Amino acid sequence: MQNSRHLVLFILIIILTGCGISRRAAELHQNAEASYASGNFENALDYYEEVIELKVSSGHEIDGKTYYRAGVSAWEIQHTGKAIKYLDQARRRDFTNDTSYYIMALAYREIDNLSLEISNLENYVDGYPDGEKINEVHKRLFETYLESNNLDPAIELWPEVKEMSAEHPELLEGYFTLNRELDNEEKLKDIAEQLYNLDNENTTALQYLGEHYFRIAETRYQEEMAAYEENHTRRQYRQLLDALDEINEQFRISRDYLERLWEISPSPQTAVYLRNIYIRFGNEEKAEYFHKYSVTN
Repeated sequence: MQNSRHLVLFILIIILTGCGISRRAAELHQNAEASYASGNFENALDYYEEVIELKVSSGHEIDGKTYYRAGVSAWEIQHTGKAIKYLDQARRRDFTNDTSYYIMALAYREIDNLSLEISNLENYVDGYPDGEKINEVHKRLFETYLESNNLDPAIELWPEVKEMSAEHPELLEGYFTLNRELDNEEKLKDIAEQLYNLDNENTTALQYLGEHYFRIAETRYQEEMAAYEENHTRRQYRQLLDALDEINEQFRISRDYLERLWEISPSPQTAVYLRNIYIRFGNEEKAEYFHKYSVTN
């Protein structure tokens, strides 16, 4: 009989304790929600963490929304590690949305984890193609594909970021680099010209266009000179003179790009090209000037 009384008393204690824990958790959760709604994220995080600790210690299940809001609160007050931890717990409980993927991507970027940043950016794009941050996410995803040398996905994503390149020339420069890596030579001139029109001090565009027009002019020059050497006739000489007008115009275009590049970022490579151009122009003084810079120390 006495044992039965002890058992009943024990059960009552458990019930009362459980009710006390539940009430306390409910109070804390209410405070957390109020703080979260008012934007007081520091207090919100404190309350959510108390809820989490209380439920973990008592063996109660924690819902994904609590972890999600704890993660958002942590992010808002710059606790990156906690933001990742709690948002990951929310994800494990199938509580995710565009905000959680966006914050996770930013957080992993902050701690320099490129693969997990990409994963969360991709989850955002796949799950929320009309999300509020979709343009920003597309832009960053394109950049991360380039950083990680994921060339095919970057090419596929380009139509989504193309329009943004007018305000962000670095995207077009990335697209230029991407096509160069893929040996899409036929596209490079057009991309470089677009890039130059957006930013006439872009060194990638200046270098490519300067070298491109130099190669055209030099190849034609060598061909016409070889033809004249084989056939020293008046007709061939007139053909050479006519060709030289076009060739020199190509050299002038090349020179203009390369001299601008030289003003911004002088290098031995650029000096070599400019020296050779002035040799073709018969300007020995300028050719000698650039010759001094064309040899590396």
